[in-house]
This record gives sequence, structure tokens and C-alpha cells, in this order.
Amino acid sequence: MKTRTIRDLTILLPGEDPADLEPLDAPPRDDEAIARRLITGQAWTRAHITSATLSGCWLINADLSAMVFESVTLDRCVLRGATLIGARLADVTLKNVIFENCRLDYATFHNTRTTGPTAFLGCSLTETTLEHCKLTQAAFDGCKLAGTTLDATDLRSADLRGNDLSTIAGITCLRGATVSEDQLPSITDALARDLELRIKAQV
Repeated sequence: MKTRTIRDLTILLPGEDPADLEPLDAPPRDDEAIARRLITGQAWTRAHITSATLSGCWLINADLSAMVFESVTLDRCVLRGATLIGARLADVTLKNVIFENCRLDYATFHNTRTTGPTAFLGCSLTETTLEHCKLTQAAFDGCKLAGTTLDATDLRSADLRGNDLSTIAGITCLRGATVSEDQLPSITDALARDLELRIKAQV
């Protein structure tokens, strides 16, 4: 079985290459299980997908803008170059999932959890909200986190090295996460802002 190693995570990849998979044009129905398919284009834009399972799928350059994933499970899926601007992922389970060069700006992750290794690589999460999530098996690398909001989110053991954390709101949600030494000044800036500290020169 093919794997990809990202920092300390070993992620299982879909079994087939995307070129070998049959395209899936229409969004899955409620409670439907989709396996080993290729999703591209705009067929899923603004779709509302509930209680579906996607396994062994590739979502490449797919426009998933403003769509809703509700109670959906993604297992051994790769999203590459996908657009999820304004999307909402509620009660979603992620296991062996890679988001690579995806646009997740203004998206909302609510009660999303990782039950297996999950990576966000080179993604844009500008003004993205992560609320009541449990992302303890996640790695973020080279992501744009401008104005990202963390609310009651568990990131213990998550790896956030290689990202600018200076504009994150809710920085205390990083308790137990892995960061690098050169990120400490930006974490301090974000913490001072969250605590609304008034910084004055010592008299």
C-alpha cells in the first residue's frame, strides 16, 4: 500500500493513481459510500453532502466552494489544488487525508476530528475558523494562516512547524502542539493580542 511521510506522520494514499480512476461528476447522495473515484471541476460547487463516506478518492482542482460536508468521513483521500472557499465541514472525520495546495479561505470546520494522520500542505486558510475540532493527528506545513481563528479546538500533538502563527486568534488552543523555536516570537505576539495586553515601557 502506498504511503507518504510528512514530518512524523505516515499517511496511507489512495490505492490507484488518479489517471486510472473513473470520474465522478455528481455529488454523492445522503449515506452513500464512494470509493476509488476522481472528482474534478465544478460539479460539487455549493453541494450539500450528508453522512457520505469517501475512500480512496482523489479530488484534483475540484471547485468545492460554499459546499457543506455534514457528518462525512474522508478516508485515504487526497485533495490537491481544490477550492473550498466558504465551505463548511461539520462533524467530519478525517483519516489518512492530505489537503495539498488547497484554498480553504473563509471556510468553517466545526466539530471536525482526525482519527488518522491528516496533513495540510501549502494551503491557504485565511480567515478560516476551526471550532470545537480535535486535530490531534494533523500536520500543517507552509500554510497561510492569516486571521485563522481557533475556538475550543484541540491541537495537542499536532505539528505546526513551518507556518507563520503571528495572526492566529485563539492561540491558547496550541496547548500541547509541536512548534519550532523560531516560531516563539510570533506566538508571543499572538498571545499578547489575544490577552489584550497593554505593553508599556518600564519607568
